[in-house]
Amino acid sequence: MRDWNTLTADALRDLRADEVMVPGAKLRQRMVKLGSENGLDVAEHVKGSVDSFSELVARVEGVVVRKRPGSDVLVGLRGAQAPRREPPLEAGVGGFRKDVYEAFTRLSAVPFVYMPGSDRFVPENLAQGSAIPTEGVTLEGLIDSRRRFVEELPSNDRQPLLDALSGSANPLSEFHRRAVNLGVFGRWTEWQARATESRVRDWARKNDLEPRDAWFRSARTVGSPQRALARLVPYLTADEIRDLRIPFRAIEALLSDLEER
Repeated sequence: MRDWNTLTADALRDLRADEVMVPGAKLRQRMVKLGSENGLDVAEHVKGSVDSFSELVARVEGVVVRKRPGSDVLVGLRGAQAPRREPPLEAGVGGFRKDVYEAFTRLSAVPFVYMPGSDRFVPENLAQGSAIPTEGVTLEGLIDSRRRFVEELPSNDRQPLLDALSGSANPLSEFHRRAVNLGVFGRWTEWQARATESRVRDWARKNDLEPRDAWFRSARTVGSPQRALARLVPYLTADEIRDLRIPFRAIEALLSDLEER
């Protein structure tokens, strides 16, 4: 059976809060899971104390708790950084029609082609009629684009991202995680959008095609309800997430979208 101190430290390491601090609700959720597996009821432990959850956690050696007015506390092991706030995405940046985005940014075992007659980008094995090959997407190319983005960042932000690209078994996923933790993921999506649009237009020019306005769509702004909900999720406990009421229409739309991928 783990004691409270060990459970707290283990949960923080699981959440990588030795690097970047996490919301108190997220830590509690992880501790509840670990506690149930190791004979410690976190809820009962807190209930039986005169102190709050954050106060109990703050007493653990090596743990730092940072209060934020009007928001959940941040918790991390000593030396962990507070997550940086991402700059809001500008309206009109990063939007592409789904098939265009996939054709120019997603790894695929089957190369994509463009069908002028129907104005669609599809995998080559699904093409009907005349089709124009697109530029193939490779892992090396995706890593190289991220390296070029990193070169434009301040020097103190570069190394963690370069390490993710060169020293990870899953470089794209690890880059994503570290970009979020460093607070530069918003800048990356803007950079990627501009680079991808340039690639699409260059490809069209080489193939004597006129880029269509429908290929490029405006991205949602940071203030949209969907983006706000996505940013809110890490601050919710498992029970709070279960209490959310999701319209069946939205579930149907999600399932339909997943079937198309």
